[in-house]
This record gives sequence, C-alpha cells and structure tokens, in this order.
Amino acid sequence: MAPSRPAPIRTDGSNDFAHRSMAERVPSIIDDVIARNPHYADGIKADLRALRDAIVNDAPLTLVDPPAPDHDVWRERFAAHEGETWLGTEWFFAEVLAYRHVVAAGQYWTTRRDPFRPFKEDELRSDALRSRVGEALEADAPLRETLGRRFLHCLWGNRMDLSMGDVLAQGTDAADEHLLRNDAPAAADYLLEHKPGPVHLLMDNAGTEEAFDLALADLLLSEDVASSVTLHVKMMPVLVSDVIGDDIFRLLDVLERHGDALEDMARSIHRHIRDGRLRIVPDVFWNTDGRLWELPPRLETPFRDATLVVAKGDAHYRRIGNDAVWPPEATLADAVPEFPAPLLALRTIKSDTLVGVDADTVRRLDDEEPDWRTTGTYGVAQFRA
Repeated sequence: MAPSRPAPIRTDGSNDFAHRSMAERVPSIIDDVIARNPHYADGIKADLRALRDAIVNDAPLTLVDPPAPDHDVWRERFAAHEGETWLGTEWFFAEVLAYRHVVAAGQYWTTRRDPFRPFKEDELRSDALRSRVGEALEADAPLRETLGRRFLHCLWGNRMDLSMGDVLAQGTDAADEHLLRNDAPAAADYLLEHKPGPVHLLMDNAGTEEAFDLALADLLLSEDVASSVTLHVKMMPVLVSDVIGDDIFRLLDVLERHGDALEDMARSIHRHIRDGRLRIVPDVFWNTDGRLWELPPRLETPFRDATLVVAKGDAHYRRIGNDAVWPPEATLADAVPEFPAPLLALRTIKSDTLVGVDADTVRRLDDEEPDWRTTGTYGVAQFRA
C-alpha cells in the first residue's frame, strides 16, 4: 500500500534549511535585485525593501492586489494560508509568493522588465554555456546512448541555479557516485520503443541548463523520436533564473553568435518552431506552488496524450514530492500515483524532499553528510512509465 503524502516543509524552524532560505536567502536576493537594477525608480526600490523587511520581521502574508492577470489563481491558493506569517507557513508557498511580490514591486506587467535579467545575462556569458554545451553537441554516439546522455546533461545543467551560489560553483561535471538514481537509459529505451508522440519539458533554469534542454528537444525532433516537443515555461519571472518565454529567444540569439555546433542547434530550433513541432507555452500554474496532481485541465489534457513528460529541476520536483520529507522507502509512484503520462524527473538535489533513492544509500548519506540533500552535489534521474 502506498504511503500517504507527508505534510509540506514549513518555514517555522522545523526544517532548518527552509527557515534559513526564507529568513536569509530570499531577503538577500531582494537586496541583490535592488542593487543590480539601478534604473528602478525610488518607489520600486522602496516597495522591494518593504517586502524584504516584511519577510525578515515575520509579518503576515499578503496577497498581490488586483488587477493582475493571475490574481484569481493566487487568491484561491492564498485562502488556505490566510493569517499565516512569512516564517510560519509552508515553505514552497511562501517562496513563490515572495517572488510574485518582487514581480509586482518591479512593475513587470507594465514595463516587461525582468527583475532578474542582470543575473541571467551573467549566465548567458558563462564559459559553461559555450564549452560544456558545445562539447555535448559535438559528441558522437548511437542514438540510444546520445539520448541518455542528453537526459543527464539536462540533469547536471540544473546545478546552474543563479539563486544558489554554492551549487552554481560546482558546475556541470559530476562523479558517478553523485548520481543516486539513473533511469535515463530506461527512459531512452521507452521513447525508442514507442511510436513517436508528443514530449513535454517542464523547464527550470535559464542559460546553460536551458541550452541543454534545447539540445534535448532538438535531438528528439531531428531524429523523429518525438512528433512534437512542448516547452513549458513560467508566465513571469520567479526563483531568479527560471525560464520565461523571452529567455528562449534571448538564448537562441546568443547561441547563433557562438557559431559552430551551438549556432547549428539554434538554427535547428528556429526551424522546429517554424514547422510547428516545437511550442513554447507559458502558464501561471508554474509560478505557484501547485502540485503535479493539481494540474488544471489546460495542462492535464495534453499530458494525457504525451509519450513522455520530463520534469526538470528542484522546484518541479517539489511539486512531485509535496515539498515534504518522505520515508526512505517511498518511490516516485508513491508521490504521484496518478500522473497522466510517463514521467521522467531530472533533478539536482537542492532541498530535502526526495523519493525513489535506495534506502540504505539515504541512511548512509544522512550519517556521513547531514546536509547532502541541499548542496546540489547529488542528483537523480527517475522514470515512471
């Protein structure tokens, strides 16, 4: 019998990493947004400082005022947290709500200025994007092996998270022992054994990871492994480096200027878009703490026809695991028993929620490295057909 879902991690100190993340890391990111956007008017800076102070001082949660295109969605989710405070609520909810307030304070829907654009530009200029992605594209191997490699490139690209400097500094190289579960070959076999159908990628970070995602999409389409690929991105900026629609075309412009294999891939991606086989679909659901079993019909319906859904990164994994601490024996199927499509989760481990890793391995790491779940050193590729 599958275990019931544990309660989500909270910001109240019952989970040290969640508390520090909300009490220290998020306010520090808000300070960085102010510092790195010198064009912001004084009123915007004041609103951002007020948000930072509200979080640090554990003020009551507030909802973004209407009119806003996503107000009804947020109002429905906010109702369960009415009267709670920033440091006395569910961590995932508080975190994404804080970023929604950053977007509001920065007047994003008026100016269309991404408050995290300066951060993302640094990543677009990084050596990792030019060298690591370029090397991956030039590697020559049979299709099954190449597909499995592309999945793992997407996984370790997830380390390029601009909100976590210590994780980012580790780069995309990983030792074999850092991969705690590798179902990438099984996922590759599944795709190659089935008639080409729609594949959906739930994207995470812009820049290097995003480029690896595009490399995967290009392979799926160019080799007719998939009939179509849909890239699911955030409706608006969130979590510092998460991909929004504009980031795709900004990256393609950069890749074209690099020449060689990177330019070829960018041109191929443009061709797939023109042919209607590659779609970019933003949705406000990904900007909330919505779980994968709470998908609205506009997302669940196309997923039911999918050959594969690839969930990228830590935030989407938190949607899988209810952002909760599970018993070591729990599996991916326990976390999402009724997901409407085959699911591949590719994730560098940067928070405590985790399922589907050998229980003895979990216990050993708990003893040897107490913070192993939050360093981004380890990763998982988990597949459920």
